[in-house]
This record gives sequence, structure tokens and C-alpha cells, in this order.
Amino acid sequence: MTREEAVKAFKRLAASYPNWKVDKDIAEIWIEELQEADAEHVWANTKEHIKVSRFAPAISEIVRPNSDVLAEREKEETRKRIREQEEREKVIVPPPWEREGIDKKIWMQREIAKAKEKLK
Repeated sequence: MTREEAVKAFKRLAASYPNWKVDKDIAEIWIEELQEADAEHVWANTKEHIKVSRFAPAISEIVRPNSDVLAEREKEETRKRIREQEEREKVIVPPPWEREGIDKKIWMQREIAKAKEKLK
């Protein structure tokens, strides 16, 4: 998270909890901790906390991994893997019996017969 994003997140929390007694030192500590955190997690946790609590959060509540963000990232990673697999499948050459439109067993019997012919 950039410093500007951290400041913005902290200001949002401070504005949401007007009784929260913060000074410059507390604000600087929060901003330092927020800068080290993942921005998506911070914003999701900030929004959730504001919706459900009338008390100001601890830093740990805001910088922790957010399960919704993790789930969305996992879904996107799965979608990406599926797209990559589909792309790989497009370039896979089908087996010869499929290309010729015949059953695998029939194709194998024909190939065995051809091989026997060559040996004669």
C-alpha cells in the first residue's frame, strides 16, 4: 500500500470514529503499518469494520488477510488456469483414429496388419 493510500485509509477510519483519540504519533504508527499491508485487504477490512462496529479497530483487524479478498483472488487464479488449459487443449493434436473418424480398436488392428505386411 502506498503512503497516500495508507493516509487515506487512516483518515477514513478516523472520520468514522470521531471519539477515537489519536495524535500524530499514533497516526504515524498506523500509517507505517498500513503501508506494509496489502491495499485490497486494508480497504475490505476497513469497510467491513465500519459497517459492523461502533468502536475503533486495532491495527491487526485492518491489516489482517481478508477472506473475501483471498477467495476472489483464488477464483481469479482458477479462471486463469482454466483459460490456460483451454488454450493448451486447442493445440493438442487428436489421436490418429479420431482424425480418421474411426474406433481406436479398428485403427490398432489396421496398423498391426500394416506392420505385419511390411515384415513379409
